[in-house]
Amino acid sequence: MESCSGKHIYTVIPSLLLQLWGVVSISKVKFGFYLVEPVGLEDALRYGVEAEKWGFDVVAACENLFWWTPGQSSVWDNFTVLNAVMNRTRKIKIMTDVIDPVKRHPAVVAHMLATMDNIGKGRIQGVGIGAGEIANFGPLLDLNGPRKPAEMIIRLREFVTVMRGVWNSTQMNPFSFDGNYFKVKDAFLSLKPFTKPHPPIYLAALGPKMRKLAGEIANGWIPLTHAAEVYKKDVEEIANSAKSAGRDPNAIDTGLTIYTSVLKDSDRAKKMGVVRGRLDLAARPALLKDLGYESLAEELKILNWATRDGPVTENVSRAKDSHDRAINEIPEEATRKVNICGNPDEAIEKIEGFMEAGARLFILWPPYEEKDALQETIRNYRNKILPYFGKKRK
Repeated sequence: MESCSGKHIYTVIPSLLLQLWGVVSISKVKFGFYLVEPVGLEDALRYGVEAEKWGFDVVAACENLFWWTPGQSSVWDNFTVLNAVMNRTRKIKIMTDVIDPVKRHPAVVAHMLATMDNIGKGRIQGVGIGAGEIANFGPLLDLNGPRKPAEMIIRLREFVTVMRGVWNSTQMNPFSFDGNYFKVKDAFLSLKPFTKPHPPIYLAALGPKMRKLAGEIANGWIPLTHAAEVYKKDVEEIANSAKSAGRDPNAIDTGLTIYTSVLKDSDRAKKMGVVRGRLDLAARPALLKDLGYESLAEELKILNWATRDGPVTENVSRAKDSHDRAINEIPEEATRKVNICGNPDEAIEKIEGFMEAGARLFILWPPYEEKDALQETIRNYRNKILPYFGKKRK
């Protein structure tokens, strides 16, 4: 099958066969452009608007309140940015990727989203929600936030329950809930979402308990960074959880937020992928373990805890040195599995590999760190990769 460049010679598995394998057909794939806060507010707005012209289906935005990396651009609120992008475009959809269930009350978030969904006439692709990072809400000392993973999962489940509850509420049939973290009595929203019954809820589930929760309550799954061989296994795990909960697993959209650098100079793009991939895998020792690097994964798991933000003592300083060494020991082969980097043909092959594993929605994190690589990556998606998959969707 010929590619956008005319040199693509590998065979694409027919969409019917993919469906027989339980994998989504090419016709359903969507692509999103990821707005990452360190890019800066003005550029985020500009790229968000231009993504529609480039042919993307979705603009997604991450969110942080407090950010600890020295020297980077100021972080911004993703609801405000996404609403501004939506009102400066005509049809591209928007998505939070992701908010957390800690800094805001779920009824307030439900009200904000219902308002945005009515303004955009149903242009919310999804509400991405994660369990939360303590660094983002830790300074809020008056907030009764969770501190342990199990507590975070409980809070996330309650957050989704309250959101759906108030979306479905009426004055005559208000919603009440008595949870560990959220308590509402006789609550109702007079403004309902434009999307019926409500905008889809995606969980940024990485661990097994979060994937189980995604199968039980989510409309979609949107992890950050993955490898196709492990992604397929995780999709099956979510599907089994959905079946156990009496739900249709095919109704759960399967997405992925992933770093990408696509350049004519394939070696340069892959080198950028190695740097990013090592950082991503260091933050996800469980994925590194699944890829066969068990001892290194265990070392990084321990060092990640030892180097958590706080006063830099002598012990912490030594741990950081060990952490840096361990990151650099992550094999290049492993990093190439967790991003979409290379020339356009190689990028297409990578995307199709994730599609065969079950991915339907790609939220693409471009190389903001190098402006020329960013612009070339955008051009390659606009002129080659998106049109290639666009032909498959017609």
